[in-house]
Amino acid sequence: MKKLRKTQANKLDKFIKDHLLPHEEFRRQVNEAIDIICTFLKETCFQESTHPVRVSKVVKGGSSGKGTTLKDLSDADLVVFLTNLTSFQENFEHRVRFIKEIRRQLEAYQRQKTFEVEFEVLKQRKRKRRALSFVLRSPWFCQGVKFDVLPAFDALAKYSQFLSFFFFIFEQKSPSVQ
Repeated sequence: MKKLRKTQANKLDKFIKDHLLPHEEFRRQVNEAIDIICTFLKETCFQESTHPVRVSKVVKGGSSGKGTTLKDLSDADLVVFLTNLTSFQENFEHRVRFIKEIRRQLEAYQRQKTFEVEFEVLKQRKRKRRALSFVLRSPWFCQGVKFDVLPAFDALAKYSQFLSFFFFIFEQKSPSVQ
């Protein structure tokens, strides 16, 4: 990072773009693939599963999920909130089954959908059975992003209707600020 020390303040943005950020086209491709995968998880995943679980929402985390990706140092977490679970314990007991189902369906989806980036589901390690890991790689830019898909129990789901109603009532009663 000797180059950074010698970089003038007015040239820091260019330095960051040239040396720290992934190529813009690669970021665009990864973001597009993430959006496609999130939509797939929400709308299609578990539709043919024997378990009544469904995906209620997907929350993006990690540097790629938050848009703070650095060259060769990026990751992303896709937290998949599941419906029809009654407890954290039920999520824990069925997590391996959920991960296998997500993997099976993502691999099938990959065979029918063309992505601009290469999509590789990683072999699951015994110690890390809490998530499904995969990598999105660009053959053109020699860069990749590692993802973890984590099934989660949505503890606040049963309160969301109540909270929505509460906020609706609160908005109706509060005077508008002009």
